[in-house]
Amino acid sequence: MVDFDSNEPALEAVFQSIDPVRVRMARDLLQQGGIEAFIFDDESSRMLGSTSAIESRLMVHADCIDEARSRLRELGFTE
Repeated sequence: MVDFDSNEPALEAVFQSIDPVRVRMARDLLQQGGIEAFIFDDESSRMLGSTSAIESRLMVHADCIDEARSRLRELGFTE
């Protein structure tokens, strides 16, 4: 059984898109600004041919969500 650290902040989606390139660009921009970001569902989306059935999601730690959303808005990444 895996022992999860309950002090670790949860991850929340800050951006999602059917275009995996946009999601990767948004992740790279956040990481350059010092915000740790993770891509979820990227492989699932590609497996289905990048249909709108499964969007790639950009996840950040919950305690960084407001800053991440603000930066993404400034850079033109809106949902």
